[in-house]
Amino acid sequence: MSEIRRKVSFDDGTCTGVCQDFIDFVRSLGQKFEGSDLYRLRDICRQMNQDSGCIPELSKDTATALAQRRDGEVQGTQLNRIRILRKLAEYMASAGFAAYVIPKNFTQKYKYDFKPYIFDQIQISAVYAAADGLGYNSRAPQAHLVMPAIIRVLFGCGLRSSEARFMKVQNVDLSSGIMHIEKSKQNISRFVPMSESLTSYLRQYSANMGFHIVNYEYFFPTPSGGAYHETSFRDRFKDILNKAQIPASTNGRLPRIHDARHSFVVNSFARLTGECGLDLYTALPILAAYVGHSNLNDTERYIHLPAFDYPSIIEAGAPILGSCVPEVVFDA
Repeated sequence: MSEIRRKVSFDDGTCTGVCQDFIDFVRSLGQKFEGSDLYRLRDICRQMNQDSGCIPELSKDTATALAQRRDGEVQGTQLNRIRILRKLAEYMASAGFAAYVIPKNFTQKYKYDFKPYIFDQIQISAVYAAADGLGYNSRAPQAHLVMPAIIRVLFGCGLRSSEARFMKVQNVDLSSGIMHIEKSKQNISRFVPMSESLTSYLRQYSANMGFHIVNYEYFFPTPSGGAYHETSFRDRFKDILNKAQIPASTNGRLPRIHDARHSFVVNSFARLTGECGLDLYTALPILAAYVGHSNLNDTERYIHLPAFDYPSIIEAGAPILGSCVPEVVFDA
């Protein structure tokens, strides 16, 4: 389905009502609760329904079992599930239900050891060519226009998938070449300047699509005019990767959509510290603000430069180290 909030059906059970009330409560606070969080809560609710009696509850045994790290699961996925478990338990307790809150020291300190797939410039060009080669499909008459454009925005601006999919026409200023991202992750809004080549491409794309700025249309619409759901967009993205002959990772999986964002950060950082001659401490804040990170640590985790790029990083940081760390001179 292509709605902004795809309806996720919950099985009937003792705890289903309280879980759905929890969703309404979170959204009433102005917080987003959709996509993967809905699926996580559905799985939690299913287990609670199996373990509960006639009254909704989240027992210690059920909560602890749900919080355990599963085989082959990355720690980040486990922590996201625990995050929802905690919020649900706190909501249930406030409503008078028995609920066990997972303690904060339940898991080891998060270690960011995930290695994303970094596209090089040749591969990015191959992805563009594969997207451009999409033919007309009567079931999705605009997809051959939308897919090449949205993929260029992902690689060219480092947007999150949701930021691109939910982009509205009035938030893309094609005269100045600036996109306005409204209340994205952690409710952070920002302006994203585009390159001249991307702006020119999107002007032609907008003309081909026949957009009207006065309407609240999606800039990358589905055939029904809505926003692409993450699952359907992911499937289309993988089809394009297959056409571009992008190799799978060692685990047999193709790169994720989010790897386009990682690739943008890596390639931009290399360019800022290399071609543009900026030092690390100047480049990082600029890049963090551009991609919408709330702190520099988030941006640092995105930088996974291959070994051959490290010398250029060291060279870029040399002026700072030279001025801050004095040379040690030994008398003969």
